[in-house]
Amino acid sequence: MSKRLITILAIVFILAGRAAVAQPVETPSPFPSPAAPLPAAGVIPANISLDVTGSPVTDADVLDAQIRAALDREIRPTLRPGSALRFGPIVPWPLFPLASGSRAAVNVTVTIEGDSASASVQSVTTVTLNSVDVRQAAPSVLFLSDDPEYLQTDGLVFRGDVGIGRAARLYYYHSAIGLPRNLDVILTAAVRSRVHLIGSGAGPELDVMNVGHVVSRDLLRFERANEGVVVEVAPGKPFIVRHGLLLQAEVVAGAVDAHVLNGGPVTMSVVSAPAGSRPETYLGGPRVPFDGHRRHGVFDLTAFGALAGSYTAGGPDVAVQYGGKTPTPRNLDPTDTGRDYGDYGVVHTITFALNNPTDVPSLVYLYEKPLGGPVRSTFIVDGQLKEIGCVRLSQPYWITTYQLPARSSGMSTTVTMTDGGSWYPLEVGASQTPPQPYTPPVGSPDGCSPNAPLFTDPTPAPAARSGPRKSF
Repeated sequence: MSKRLITILAIVFILAGRAAVAQPVETPSPFPSPAAPLPAAGVIPANISLDVTGSPVTDADVLDAQIRAALDREIRPTLRPGSALRFGPIVPWPLFPLASGSRAAVNVTVTIEGDSASASVQSVTTVTLNSVDVRQAAPSVLFLSDDPEYLQTDGLVFRGDVGIGRAARLYYYHSAIGLPRNLDVILTAAVRSRVHLIGSGAGPELDVMNVGHVVSRDLLRFERANEGVVVEVAPGKPFIVRHGLLLQAEVVAGAVDAHVLNGGPVTMSVVSAPAGSRPETYLGGPRVPFDGHRRHGVFDLTAFGALAGSYTAGGPDVAVQYGGKTPTPRNLDPTDTGRDYGDYGVVHTITFALNNPTDVPSLVYLYEKPLGGPVRSTFIVDGQLKEIGCVRLSQPYWITTYQLPARSSGMSTTVTMTDGGSWYPLEVGASQTPPQPYTPPVGSPDGCSPNAPLFTDPTPAPAARSGPRKSF
């Protein structure tokens, strides 16, 4: 190779090396680089399915509550800390009647609001409603969870087992002290099980009488038409029946009837947990301490709640009492000191035989008479719902009137349930003497609600009274 060629090749290699090293330097942009996108605050499903019961489903409150509860169960486990869940209107609405075997679909706008560490999300979920035919089963067991009444710690508040073929009712009431707390009603199972639920709930709010009244009124309404849901409880996946966030002095209450349709027994628990946390951590216990009032236990309903009397025109009045200290439901655990003074969670059926042996028509008045203090009531009289205002004086207040034809006899059937926040016992009777027709409306000066309860030390037991007071 000639010296000239070698020189040319050397120059080429030197220039190539310089080109590789002397690349132009990028000038920094005056604008900052876009930040990485924030993670979504939660996950919104495109669709869910919900089995509902009713003959037919006609109550907007039932469907509205169950749709929102189903969405909450699906979405809440996906929420990031600091996010908030909101539901928009249900469209189309209303959907009545929803006959057994029919199907309908609604759309719900769901918003998950993020914070500085997560991005807000909004979408529409389609909820398919399947109306299924399920035989209603009357609860034979009552779970009473009102101990402690004021929650001061986190943990397991109540736990009871619902067996196959033995429906149970949970009746719970709790208020918060101190920091905000979650209160969850949870179902768990060792094998996959289908459960029929009929329930009502109220709160969180400060008006204890209103909370107790709404729970009793709505349970009576919903049970009358067998309106509820059928849910599946899978092993290792706790099913949230109801979730609530309690702030200082707020109260929440509810009643849930559970009937296992197939599978195995399920466990029904009430759990108190820090706001924003998950309740599963506390399902295994330990139980939060009792408050000394002994309003807890598992009670037998099979032989309790049926009351009867007979009235004859021209004869003496007839009356029954409920909600006192005797009789009271039997605690199924003979070693447990828990009791249900006030019959909370018990549905009473009052049957009066009405007779008129005379030759002229006769009027008879159905009345209630408070014996322990202020009380609100709901009665279903011969299938008709009647809400009574706040009654305070120990005198008869009008419920309804019957006109008995000459030489006639008949039956009057009233279904009722004691209200949390009211004072008992209560007398219900039939009389030919006209009772007081006026019951103060809620919110009136001589009525009961709304009243914010006085915040007192929950530790000492209350002084004995002629009848138990229930603050829920």
